[in-house]
Amino acid sequence: MVVAYHRTGHRSEVEGKPMKKILFNGILVAGVGALLAAGTAGVFAQQGDKAAIIKARKDFMESQQKAFNGISAFGKGTGDRQGAIDGVNMLEYSSKINAKFIDTYFPAGTSSADFPGETHAKPELWQHLDEVKAAGPKLHEAELKLADVVKTGDAQTVAQAGTQLYRGSCNALCHDQFRLPLQR
Repeated sequence: MVVAYHRTGHRSEVEGKPMKKILFNGILVAGVGALLAAGTAGVFAQQGDKAAIIKARKDFMESQQKAFNGISAFGKGTGDRQGAIDGVNMLEYSSKINAKFIDTYFPAGTSSADFPGETHAKPELWQHLDEVKAAGPKLHEAELKLADVVKTGDAQTVAQAGTQLYRGSCNALCHDQFRLPLQR
């Protein structure tokens, strides 16, 4: 028997289903979307449709941001714990995909110099592709630590850990060096 915690904080028992299976099923739908985007990008890469690759890359990054927003909202007190749990599950899953498909999402010829206004990827990224590829596993390790913090249910600690993850992993490993500033 597995004990599940609901958004309201009360417990229930789920007979015959391991918690990992329940969580896996919960993120499966989101993961399928990311896989489809990755697969689509792979097909476009083979066909040379670089604009479609950039769109798939943006879609993938936006799905990661959306997942992080659930965690951030819980930390700020504007979201619930379940949203943070769902967010961290999606981040963990998508970082595994990211590690496998970095070549697909970032083929040569898809920088901001090649597609001005369509992408924020600096041309320097392709001179440091090994660093970018190494960032995926480092990000995944940080997400595992964040998952442990989310499990505590302490919103303030989640907020601090989320900020550290974003600044110390996403920004420090890739965005600060290889992405043009976003226009907001």
